[in-house]
Amino acid sequence: MQVEVSRTHVPVSADFDKHIRKKLQKINKYLRRVFSARVRIKEEKKRYLTEVNVVADGFTIHGDGSSPDLYSSVESAIDKVNKQAKKFKEKIKSHRSRMRTEKRGLLSTISQESVHSNYPQITHITRAIAKPMTVDEAFGELCLSQDRFFFFLNTDTNQINVLYLTDDGNFDLMEPQI
Repeated sequence: MQVEVSRTHVPVSADFDKHIRKKLQKINKYLRRVFSARVRIKEEKKRYLTEVNVVADGFTIHGDGSSPDLYSSVESAIDKVNKQAKKFKEKIKSHRSRMRTEKRGLLSTISQESVHSNYPQITHITRAIAKPMTVDEAFGELCLSQDRFFFFLNTDTNQINVLYLTDDGNFDLMEPQI
């Protein structure tokens, strides 16, 4: 992880910079890929203001601290970032656990029903989020991808639609009829 420490009107030693870097390394136990961290320390009206921004894979975590004591200000900001990272990790962990349980239950139900049948079995389940967009936006997404179909939440009808490429090279749109 690349750590950038910038100071405005704050003279600190190289040991203090090392201390900041060491404290920020603890965030790696909560997040998989942390790309960079930026620490900004400034003094205003006899108070130290510290801002910490950590850029990880797909998101940014921000924490700030303010105190008359330099060390307290920095510790407060870094602790806030670590708490957010820990909370994020726990959220992902519980989500994965819940998804595994649901998937196991669904697969066992499907396998029990299909054991006695001669039909092809479902071997893989993929869950995806249907993004809200118009048909034209979905067409653009499908053209940019390598897939033969694209499902989305149609903002005009507020229903799930599937846009797919036919064998003759044209595109068809599936809309549910309720």
